[in-house]
Amino acid sequence: SRPTATQCRRSAWPKSRHWRLASHVRREVQPWLVIKNFVSEAERFELLESAMAQKQQGLLLPNPAGPSRYFRRLDATGGVDSLVEALTARLESALDLGSRPRDVTLGRVCSYIEPGGFIHEHRDRYVSETSGLAGLSHLRANVVVQMEKSGQPIIAGKSVPVEEGDAWVFLASKELHATALIE
Repeated sequence: SRPTATQCRRSAWPKSRHWRLASHVRREVQPWLVIKNFVSEAERFELLESAMAQKQQGLLLPNPAGPSRYFRRLDATGGVDSLVEALTARLESALDLGSRPRDVTLGRVCSYIEPGGFIHEHRDRYVSETSGLAGLSHLRANVVVQMEKSGQPIIAGKSVPVEEGDAWVFLASKELHATALIE
C-alpha cells in the first residue's frame, strides 16, 4: 500500500458556481473540474519526494480530523519552493483566476494520507468575513501526486475520476467531500 500525497492551492472564489475557464480546460457536468495530466511525471515524482522527505523530517503534522493523515501549511512554514510556485501560476492561468485573492487562512498545503486514513465527509468551514474575503467561497485545487484507488476523492456523493498527475478543483466550502478508507 502507498500513502496518498496531494499538493493543494486554496483560493477565495465568488459564491456563484459559474467559472470562467481558460479555453483548454473542460468543465464536467459535476460540482468539480478535473484537469488531466496537470503535472508531468517528473514534477509528480519531485512532489512525491518532497512530501515523503517532509514526513521523514517531521514537518508534516498529524491531522486531528482523522487517523493516518498528515499536513503542512506550506505558506506559513516556509515550505513553498520554486516548483510549488510554478504549479500555482500554471493552475491560476488554467482556471483564469486573474487577480482573485489567495486564501491566506490555509494557503497552500501538502497533505499525506497513509493506509488506514481517510477524509471524513464535510464542508470546509470558511469564514470569509474575518479573512477579509467577504462574499467569497473557498475554492480548493488538489494535485494527485500518488493515490491508491481505494482513496478516490468523493464530492457531493460521487467519485471524482482522477489519476496520478491530474488536478481537481471544487468549492470546498459548498460541497460535501471525503474519501473512502485508504487500504
